[in-house]
Amino acid sequence: MRTFRIPNRDRFLLSGLMLGLTFTMTDTAHASGSGMPWEQPLQQVLESVQGPVAKIVAVIIIITTGLTLAFGETAGGFRRLIQIVFGLSIAFAASSFFLSFFSFGGGALVA
Repeated sequence: MRTFRIPNRDRFLLSGLMLGLTFTMTDTAHASGSGMPWEQPLQQVLESVQGPVAKIVAVIIIITTGLTLAFGETAGGFRRLIQIVFGLSIAFAASSFFLSFFSFGGGALVA
């Protein structure tokens, strides 16, 4: 009968012990802000992307690119560029427009 031998058994056990101690002795992570200097500017950017001005701009871009695709005689690279702008405007509008459209505040409550 063949037995499975673990090479460097002492090193393997020591690594497992250290990993176990690391998991048991760490503090829990808190979801609150850490007061870093870049948090406030990033929060302002997020609020401006999801605000009412962003909704209006996104709707105008969607209408403009949709009409350009429908009635324009574009072909090749310019048509691809218009499709990319159309897709990006829908993606950016989804974070602010569609969530409020379906009365979803952006957070989920698990009961």
